[in-house]
Amino acid sequence: MANPSGPFHLDEAPNSEHPSSATMTEAQQQDREELVGPRRGRCKWFNVVKGWGFLTPDDGGQEVFVHQSVIQMGGFRSLGENEEVEFESKLTSKGYEATNVYGPSHAECKGSDFRPYSKKRRFRKVRCYNCGEFSNHIASKCALGPLPKRCHNCRSEDHLIADCPTKPPPK
Repeated sequence: MANPSGPFHLDEAPNSEHPSSATMTEAQQQDREELVGPRRGRCKWFNVVKGWGFLTPDDGGQEVFVHQSVIQMGGFRSLGENEEVEFESKLTSKGYEATNVYGPSHAECKGSDFRPYSKKRRFRKVRCYNCGEFSNHIASKCALGPLPKRCHNCRSEDHLIADCPTKPPPK
């Protein structure tokens, strides 16, 4: 006679040879997730749009999957190509996965120079009024520091672009 509250009668004990599903899950987890201590390596590649990539361990082991959520750094979390890192990992059913990633000597990671494009706002390149380059920086963020005023067309310091002799006349 089947008991509607469970797969066996109340007076029957479950078979002790087969662990319960909760115990089996824990046992499977212990078999699947084997923690590996601190290791050193380099970032093989990292997709900043999707937020994941792979690390190559210095000890020559299997590649390690890394997700942006485990990277220790402020702001936008990413890894640069060939960036040196220290990491902790675990062995899962899919392979090794990083659980904690930081820079050398537990410093913050440097991260990638690339940022994903936003679907809401497209940034267009603007001209820096300091160096004259079309780029993604403005004069206050220019790496060259303050420069003397000069023509952005021919780079001469004798005149500005409005008076440039090499500039074609407006149509």
